[in-house]
Amino acid sequence: MQLMQDSIPSARDVLQENYSNLLKVADYCDSNYEQAQDKRKALEETMAFTVQSLASVTYQINNLARNILKIFDLQTTHLQQVEANVCSIEQVIEMHKEKVSRREIGMLTVCKTFPPYQKIMYPKKLEPLQPYYRKPVDFSTLDDIGHGIKDQSTQLAKTGTLSRRSIKSTAGLSPGTLGRSQKVLEAIPPPLIPEGQVSSASSLSSISNLPEALNSTSMKDPSEPDPSLPPPPPEADDCLLPSQTDFLPPPPFQAEDVLPLPYPESELDFPTFPLPPSLDISNCGLPKPPLLPPPPPPEKLLWAPDTYLEKVVTLYPYVQKKDDELSFTEGVIIYVTRKYSNGWCEGVTSDAEGLFPGNYTEPLH
Repeated sequence: MQLMQDSIPSARDVLQENYSNLLKVADYCDSNYEQAQDKRKALEETMAFTVQSLASVTYQINNLARNILKIFDLQTTHLQQVEANVCSIEQVIEMHKEKVSRREIGMLTVCKTFPPYQKIMYPKKLEPLQPYYRKPVDFSTLDDIGHGIKDQSTQLAKTGTLSRRSIKSTAGLSPGTLGRSQKVLEAIPPPLIPEGQVSSASSLSSISNLPEALNSTSMKDPSEPDPSLPPPPPEADDCLLPSQTDFLPPPPFQAEDVLPLPYPESELDFPTFPLPPSLDISNCGLPKPPLLPPPPPPEKLLWAPDTYLEKVVTLYPYVQKKDDELSFTEGVIIYVTRKYSNGWCEGVTSDAEGLFPGNYTEPLH
């Protein structure tokens, strides 16, 4: 503002004053040149006045121009500030709208009043802490809850183990041997087959009687022991044939039905019976099944390499990004010839040979 009010007007006044002075100097030089006796001296004096006048005018014009440039710079700075203020008006408007909207929302809300609660008071007398003691864990408290199978501890002692009476009777014997019982063994009838599974038992008996029918004249039934010999050791109730165990559940095991241990095999003398001859199925008149032709060898493609690691099939399409890579679509078969540690593989397709990403394929079995 000082430039606009003081510097520039004063510079203009000085220029106006110099203009009038220049006119006066010009009139003086003109009259002096005409009246002077020595024209050369008058010309030199005129030239000196001219140089001085030009220097004075140039200096005044320079001051005025410098002040005008300063005014231009100040105006440019002011314009930039105004432009920044104009750009920030939108942000100011948005902030004002947000304030107004928050104020309106606050007017629509209802202030929630909290009821006065009793203050937390520190107890005057602290209750003594109860000493810690470990409660025993009862693992059977949840046994009767739910629909699962009930755990009966008596079944563990009944199945797969000997009764306590038999263990006590054999506890005094030497380890590794079994004592002979003084009680006479009685024959126990074999278990009966239920009616619902007679067909499976009859098929089993028909198979077992097949060698007997072929050699009934030359061999005696080994299941009938000699009456002069002692009876064989009784069979356990749970030792059934493999075909019967698939259908029949094992009979319940009772502690009172535990039998004494049988004689050791070293103390029993059983007669040795000859083994039945092997059954020859070729003499039964059954036709032999025809031999199937061998499977045809897999066809080898012409473009397949002689040696490769595995065959893979592509899961996704891939477009090559380098010259040594393959481009393929979904479902293309590739013969892998080399694998790298970074997951890339080298293989051969029907079109080209190159690199491909291994995660785009899966093995072809």
